Amino acid sequence: MLNLYLAPRSGKAPMPADDAIDDVLAFLADQRLIGNPLGADAFAPGVAVAALFHGDADELLLPAELTFESLSVHRSNRARFLPVEVPADEFEAAVCTLCDEPVDTDALLDALEVLVYRPVERFDYLCPSCRTALTLWQIDFGQPTAVARFWIKIEGAAFGRLTAAVVEQIARRLGHPLVIVPEVPEDDIDDWVPARRMRRGRGRGRGR
Repeated sequence: MLNLYLAPRSGKAPMPADDAIDDVLAFLADQRLIGNPLGADAFAPGVAVAALFHGDADELLLPAELTFESLSVHRSNRARFLPVEVPADEFEAAVCTLCDEPVDTDALLDALEVLVYRPVERFDYLCPSCRTALTLWQIDFGQPTAVARFWIKIEGAAFGRLTAAVVEQIARRLGHPLVIVPEVPEDDIDDWVPARRMRRGRGRGRGR
C-alpha cells in the first residue's frame, strides 16, 4: 500500500476556490469513486473505486484489491514540499541538476525535515560535488515531487497509477494541471513492488 498526492504541477498555482473543490468532490461522488465521509474533507472509497486506477493494475491485482483507505483534501497557509513523509531510500536516485552528481541523502533529508517550519524558498542544501547551494527546483529527486498549498491525498492505495481521464477531469475542475506524487509508508516498502515496477517503466520525472 502507498500514499499518493494529486498536486498542482506548478508551485505558483493559486489555491483553488471552494466551489472548484466542491465540484471535484461532486464529480468523484457521482462516479462512485468516493463514498461516505470519514470526517472533514475525508472520504471512504466508493463502490466503483477500481475505476480510479489505470487498467494495467488488472494484470497485477484483483478488482477487490483496487481500493484505498481514504481520500482527503488538504489546504496549507504556505507552500509545502510533497511528498511530506518519505523513507530515506526513496531519494537514493536524487541528483544535482547542475552537475548531474548524486546528492548526499542524509544531508538532503535533514534539509527537507526543516521545511516543516521553514518556507520552501529557504531550503538549504549544499551539493557535495559542485558546492552549489541548491534550491528545491535544482534537484532531480528521481520521482515526481511538488511544491503546493493544496493537494488531494489518497492514502493506502493499492496501485501507483491512476486513470488519466479521471486525473484530467479533476485538473479541469481545479483549473490547473496536476502531478501525481507517490509517498511510500516506511512500514510498507516491501509491499510496493507493483507500483514501483510501473514507475520504473515510466522513467524518472519531476513535477514542478
